[in-house]
Amino acid sequence: MTSTFDRDRALLIRLWRSWAERARALSDEQWTAPTRLPGWTVRDLYVHVAPDALIALIADPAPEGTAKVTSAAEMLRVFNADPVAAEPMHRRIAEMVRHAATDAGRETLVERFAVELPQAFDRLTGLDRETVVPHPLLGSVTLGALLDLAILETTVHLLDVVDTVGGPPPESEALERTRNVLAAVPDARDFIEAASGRSGARILPVMR
Repeated sequence: MTSTFDRDRALLIRLWRSWAERARALSDEQWTAPTRLPGWTVRDLYVHVAPDALIALIADPAPEGTAKVTSAAEMLRVFNADPVAAEPMHRRIAEMVRHAATDAGRETLVERFAVELPQAFDRLTGLDRETVVPHPLLGSVTLGALLDLAILETTVHLLDVVDTVGGPPPESEALERTRNVLAAVPDARDFIEAASGRSGARILPVMR
């Protein structure tokens, strides 16, 4: 019987390989084209989404115990709780990505998305969504939360790439999973009342 972790892993691997297929088809002009994210090119998004850090975190699980953060929605709440504090962090991330992107060859990234990272992910065993994983900013998170956030970021940024260079959208499972995480970020009552037209409260965006 396929576990939930195995289904998550299969979805992420499919997403990574779809990134590789798109990169192969891009012209040089498309590869360095600016996206709708100010200051970010298509190449920058590929460098940002390449899941090296995710693989490294999962390969070194934390000691047994209770994770401090147990959902991707909670992770997004923490990252975006204070827009004033979050903005400098986002600028630092963007600058680090742009610096890394200057040395990132397209063929190297295609190989990582299509072969190296899926194979490394596939070799990880003995894990489930409740596995506690160390996190450099949050202390510790559940593997399920980490995977849900990875699916979300990979999907959202793939939409950014599609907006710039065209092509089919992410698969429906990835879109639905991403929607479910984003809808869980605001307070449940606030979201229901705003989404049903009963409130004019501004609850969006829930991530940046």
